[in-house]
Amino acid sequence: MSQFRSEEMNYIQLFIQNDAAHDTLHELGAVGAVQFKDLNTEKSAFQKMFVQDVRKCEDMLRIIRYLKESLDKEKMPERYSDAEPVSSLNQLHERLQDLEKEMKEHSTSYKQLLDQRRELTEHLQVLRNASKWFGQANRAGISMTAPSAPDEGVRVEMMSPLLDEAEGQTRRPPSMLGHIAGCIPTTNVHEFAVTLFRATRGNMHLKHEELNQAGPDETMKSVFIVYFSGERSRSKIDKICEAFAATRYSLPDSTGAQEQTEREVQERLSDLDVVVKRTEAYQRGKLSGISGSVDAWRDRVEREKGVCHTLNKFNYDVTH
Repeated sequence: MSQFRSEEMNYIQLFIQNDAAHDTLHELGAVGAVQFKDLNTEKSAFQKMFVQDVRKCEDMLRIIRYLKESLDKEKMPERYSDAEPVSSLNQLHERLQDLEKEMKEHSTSYKQLLDQRRELTEHLQVLRNASKWFGQANRAGISMTAPSAPDEGVRVEMMSPLLDEAEGQTRRPPSMLGHIAGCIPTTNVHEFAVTLFRATRGNMHLKHEELNQAGPDETMKSVFIVYFSGERSRSKIDKICEAFAATRYSLPDSTGAQEQTEREVQERLSDLDVVVKRTEAYQRGKLSGISGSVDAWRDRVEREKGVCHTLNKFNYDVTH
């Protein structure tokens, strides 16, 4: 036999009982010596008898790919073993559907836990940074900056407390300054500062510091606190925070309340870390239980899909 030509082949015709067609094709497929001709070329794919079975196999292969991606994401070791015993393809489909539903619900819950942990971590950083910044707004000589470039700014010195936004009003004492604190993507900090300065006509004071991110895929963020005077300024700053994707966190006025809030957030974060670790362990245990069956399931479904494709090429006698 040449590499460009096949062995001599004979054109034959098979007559198979309907009940035995599936098993017969399965055995012939294992031999790999028969090529079938499509006798239903005039029919569309939706008119063929086993189209639903082919779709079911495609759905199972989709679920198996999802499970395989989950195993790869968790870096589970690959191993091949006999699949979990299932008596029929319908049972395997139900098994895979249940696994997909459970894994997706678990992934959603796990993502929510990670989001809660991220928010608590950011809130804790806000409280810790605010403890060293908070006293600066109560001093009389606040230095305001109107930034014109990311690394430089025009200094505007104010040797007295912040003024109300409306000109000509009586100056307020430092204790009446308001503040808004939170976290913002680091890439937005410069535009955020410029917009704040213009919106309040310089009647604010911004402090920010970049956070140390734990994960390589996380967006770099910075902690910020804005001191201002007047409710109109608060309304403007709230809207600017929303526009720049800044997350605001509660920050009590007094030092004692800040320390109490910090302790409460730290306790909640510790409890959440325990839940996250248990959730990760459950997920890895679930994936470990099916890691040896995924490849076997895929092989079985692909063979079944091939058999159904070939059955769709047959011409069926419906007179008996």
